[in-house]
Amino acid sequence: CLLAHPAKEVQVDHVAAVIDPLIGFLSWDSFIDNLFCERENLQVLCKPCHEIKSTAEKQIAKERKANAK
Repeated sequence: CLLAHPAKEVQVDHVAAVIDPLIGFLSWDSFIDNLFCERENLQVLCKPCHEIKSTAEKQIAKERKANAK
């Protein structure tokens, strides 16, 4: 969403997920590398948009785990 929001209504999001929902956890080294990323991999989202993105990533991970069984 492109509307202006007060600082308390936004969150910083990793453009590329810290843990890729299609792959899952690889190692602590890759987790830390992805967590402490370059500025280009960060974006500011309003809380509702961040929740939508996070929920979609969680659903992808859930489906990946279910298909792995």
